[in-house]
Amino acid sequence: MRKHYLVLAHDQPDHVGRLVERLDDGEVTFWIHLDARADDAEWRAVLARPHVEAVTPRVRCVWGTWSMVEATLAMVRACLGDDQPGHLVMLSGQSYPIKNSWQIDAYLSSTADIVSMDLWNLEERWPDNYRDRLDYFCIPMSEDKGNIRLLRPRREMNARELIGWTRRLVRETGVRRAIEVLHVIGRHRPDVRAEIVGGSQWWAMPWHTAQEMMVFHESHPEYAEFFRWSQFPDESFFQTVLSAMDPDLATRVGPTLTHVDWTDGDWDLPRVMSTADVPTLLEMPDHTLFARKFLAGISDEARDAVDAAVDQGSVR
Repeated sequence: MRKHYLVLAHDQPDHVGRLVERLDDGEVTFWIHLDARADDAEWRAVLARPHVEAVTPRVRCVWGTWSMVEATLAMVRACLGDDQPGHLVMLSGQSYPIKNSWQIDAYLSSTADIVSMDLWNLEERWPDNYRDRLDYFCIPMSEDKGNIRLLRPRREMNARELIGWTRRLVRETGVRRAIEVLHVIGRHRPDVRAEIVGGSQWWAMPWHTAQEMMVFHESHPEYAEFFRWSQFPDESFFQTVLSAMDPDLATRVGPTLTHVDWTDGDWDLPRVMSTADVPTLLEMPDHTLFARKFLAGISDEARDAVDAAVDQGSVR
């Protein structure tokens, strides 16, 4: 079965190279979007591998913003443009397989018409902050992770609030950028909030679904316009577009293929995989083909242990 891995990467070229090596069964293409800020020289060896395609245009990806969706759409367009039908699987450059190639192939073949994707009502999935995603403009103040401002539409601000934000924006960003931001929050946004759903950004879908999705996206720009100024649009855009395209989507959605551990604790979320996580990873159900996040240094031994167990056939 032909597989198209869409890999969103910004660092760890050695890890991504190993990811490619583990997944390359000869019936695969890797569509790697490399953050525009990454050092090209560090990635030459990865991009020179067989079955690897470097996706352009390259986007400067800023966490929590539309740029993440923009980069993903670039990968989908590049993949579909190659006209080699197969199953599209979205991965991070911090992902890693926890099943072997034949298990991955078997599962994808058995679910060839299924969209593997978290699909939640926002209020149920993010009860504490779902309104932030719907009611506010998300404005990146720099390319630093988390340096964003959530601003209400300008027409909903009273005079005191608008003056206060104007002064703060001028102080933080200068007059020109402040004017740009005020213009953005004065824009009319399409009223599609009742249709917004979401979940994990790590999904997989059949070729024909991806084709239909892109046609729908191009002919219904209101969804992109709404999400262009939303917080964490990569966790809602594709779910929402597919649901709008197919009202019966929920009947043919399967679970996401990627395990991510959001357990609270004294670490940055999601949790980084370590050797302590290996037994849990090896007992994951058949549909859990990948896990993240694996970080160089911290996760090296965990990655080696998963490989050894998978190669010995100890994963059911």
